[in-house]
Amino acid sequence: MGQIELKNIGKTFGQTTVLENLDLTIKDGEFAVLVGASGCGKTTLLRVIAGIGPATSGELYIDGEEVSDLEPGKRGIAMVFQNYAIYPNMTVKGNIEFGLKNNKVPKAERERLIAEVAESVGLTEYLKRKPNQLSGGQRQRVALARAMVKKPKVFLMDEPLSNLDAKLRVQMRSELIELHKKLKTTFVYVTHDQTEAMSMADTIILMNKGVIQQQASPEVIYNDPNNIFTAQFIGTPPMNILKMSNGCYLGYRPEKVVLTAEENEVEAVYKKKVQIITREMLGSETLYKVRYEGEKEEANTFMVKSVEDTFGEDEHVWLNVALENLYFFDKGEMRIRENDNAEDYAACVECLKGE
Repeated sequence: MGQIELKNIGKTFGQTTVLENLDLTIKDGEFAVLVGASGCGKTTLLRVIAGIGPATSGELYIDGEEVSDLEPGKRGIAMVFQNYAIYPNMTVKGNIEFGLKNNKVPKAERERLIAEVAESVGLTEYLKRKPNQLSGGQRQRVALARAMVKKPKVFLMDEPLSNLDAKLRVQMRSELIELHKKLKTTFVYVTHDQTEAMSMADTIILMNKGVIQQQASPEVIYNDPNNIFTAQFIGTPPMNILKMSNGCYLGYRPEKVVLTAEENEVEAVYKKKVQIITREMLGSETLYKVRYEGEKEEANTFMVKSVEDTFGEDEHVWLNVALENLYFFDKGEMRIRENDNAEDYAACVECLKGE
């Protein structure tokens, strides 16, 4: 089927190393999302898998077969690009049929495959139209249909929704999730948008500077980050991080904070008197920017997300976080977990008393 394995993959452009000794396994049938900021290496990695930007070193396997030296057309993959890459002078049917004709698929079989794929992506009534007669979402479906008709082992998608407006992106995310469930094929999807990653992925592969920071389900990567980079990249607003007097770092998610008018209204191991700097009422939740009492620097402001719209700007309130909602990171910004390193974890908890 469509399991992908990368072993010691390296990719250089001249003197610049983009990927180095990268190991990665994407399971058969998985919806894997490569996410990270621009320049992190995610698109380069996708192109390595596709064969349109072959690795400088290392081995690549698809379905247990080494394909490192195979040309793209023989790897059993199909790619959907950001700009759709559909032919403007052809009808929808012509675009879907193009690859089948090149592969000399008999006409009767072509007709059957086109009808089947067009039905699955909702394009049946548009088969005679040209791309300029379609909406952005419909053009995206044409690109998907053209990939699907090849019946690949793996679908590779390079930011396919980035050219769509916000409302259509939400709709297309839902459609891609349904399509994946229907096809049961391996999807590898590249995006810089963490919302896309969290909402669509079985597995998120978070990258930074060519290095995989964490590979895990959306739930794990959000609730159990391995390092500060992951903790702050995933989540809106990002995790609040501050340096402790012992050189380690304390973190807590904005939605895990309880704001109270008085100090002892709730039990919490971490309590700070804060002043509310700004308030954004967003309907179902309110975002507060707060600053620790006595601090003047903008760098010492933190975000709080609350379902209750209780306080206003300039009010002085108490910030409370329970121990189970606190995260500790070492001086190298790696996570300190109680189960892995009880001594360092206990030292951080003790250090809180003096913060």
